[in-house]
Amino acid sequence: MTAPATYAQRLARIEARIAAHDLAEAASELVSLRRGGGMAGDPGEPSLSGMAATLPPPTLIALVRALLAHRRTDGGWHTDAVLGSLCPLLPPELPPDLVRDLLLFAADSAYDMPVMTLAGLVAQQLRHGPLPPALLATMHRRQRESLWLRQLTVRATTPADPA
Repeated sequence: MTAPATYAQRLARIEARIAAHDLAEAASELVSLRRGGGMAGDPGEPSLSGMAATLPPPTLIALVRALLAHRRTDGGWHTDAVLGSLCPLLPPELPPDLVRDLLLFAADSAYDMPVMTLAGLVAQQLRHGPLPPALLATMHRRQRESLWLRQLTVRATTPADPA
């Protein structure tokens, strides 16, 4: 009988899947790892955020897209927790469609995205177009956490100057 895989072994398998560009399976295994109670590992073991921080930005973006797709079929707190933990690691400039998808995630997620990550996404979205209406309620709920988010909420709800 074989022993169950350790956290570090499971994370290594996920890293191998990411390296092989099998991102849908990597996303599924990340959620499974979280569902099993793992994310941080034991002291001295690698962490999900540590592993993700070493990924090249295009790979991290592709992994986040895979997690968003996974969320459509296997939503819930575990998926949201994995996705939310990766969002702060994303590069500061993202494709507009990904910004929109992440903002929609923030609006209906069981996981509260870190406020500065949310504010950065809102700022990017405002450069491309209006905010999704569902996000405004989330921003109003969370604006007391950040002066920047308060200012962005005002900007998002104030009609543009026609000049």
